[in-house]
Amino acid sequence: MYFVTVSHRAKRAVRLFVLLVAVVVIARLGLAVTTGEVAVIGRLQPIRTVPGAQNMVALTFDLSWGEVMPAKVLAVLREHGLQCTFFLSGPWASSHPDLVSELVADGHEIASHGYRHVNLSSLDEQGIRENLRRAEEAITAAGGERPRLLRPPNGDYNDLVIRTAEAMGYKVVNWGLDSHDWMNPGVSYIVDRVLGKVRPGDIVLFHASDTCKQTDQALPAIIEGLAAKGFQLVTVSRLLEAGASGD
Repeated sequence: MYFVTVSHRAKRAVRLFVLLVAVVVIARLGLAVTTGEVAVIGRLQPIRTVPGAQNMVALTFDLSWGEVMPAKVLAVLREHGLQCTFFLSGPWASSHPDLVSELVADGHEIASHGYRHVNLSSLDEQGIRENLRRAEEAITAAGGERPRLLRPPNGDYNDLVIRTAEAMGYKVVNWGLDSHDWMNPGVSYIVDRVLGKVRPGDIVLFHASDTCKQTDQALPAIIEGLAAKGFQLVTVSRLLEAGASGD
């Protein structure tokens, strides 16, 4: 019986070879390894956070279904005197012009969540344009404001989506922190997640649709907790302005 002894030098050579192969594979796939995630090199990105916005956070709400939770969320924000950003789907805006008017009257920022709730990356340029155009017309007709921010349905995007949206005058905005309220995981979970993970300049994702049952209950503790941490709660546009000016 023969035993083969592998030297430390040989082991090191093998490790280096494996690492080299991994780097080549990553490069061919167009991927870059970052802390805990894989990002695509050269891929256009939506806005998720605004690093230059000191001590500011934007609470944002996707809204595409129902009228019970929207009214509850509005009441909480009104009680705390806050103006936030609402991403509205076109059909919801068309069928709820009264609530859109309330949003505008309370000073909230109105943005687009597209028309059909489909992944925009599955569409060609004409399909993307048609989706955004129909949503824009519906939202403008319902609230009198032309949206300038877009959150794609499901947060889905590719380079074509971002290029097309920007060509139509939109800034594409996703989120830096997901509250998970859409999972209905419990009020304490939502509060602890947001307060435990929030960073300056974050855009925080909430939902005001009726499918989310706990958002309004979690909001007061989140708002008060963020204030206790020294954060100012602003709209996305205000956050972007602050980031650009270094406020």
